[in-house]
Amino acid sequence: MPDYVITAKDNLYRRIPLKPYFWKEINGKKIPSSFAFKTKPDEDGLSVNIAALTTIKETILDRKKFGVAEFSAKVPLELDYDCIYDPQPDNKAHALIAGDTNRIAKKLSFAAKQVFAD
Repeated sequence: MPDYVITAKDNLYRRIPLKPYFWKEINGKKIPSSFAFKTKPDEDGLSVNIAALTTIKETILDRKKFGVAEFSAKVPLELDYDCIYDPQPDNKAHALIAGDTNRIAKKLSFAAKQVFAD
């Protein structure tokens, strides 16, 4: 597969564990907390999937353990973060929002336009 160039027109999926500190509820609707979009010190970037290259079902893997938030790649790109196609042997849709995303985690959380979580 040739390199995929992520643009502002792409949507990204972030798989999020169904643990309380990764989610909050507002007006009866479950939404991801900013914690779900923060990189750990040993990570090169935030792991996401490119929506055009996968499905929710492939991204979520296990509905009992994970939820998925969908957001536009436009958000990190406009905040000067590189979104890099990073396919893995078991995940052709994998990408990274390069660098430490702690500074923009809240904006990514608010950008979630669809959430798939039980």
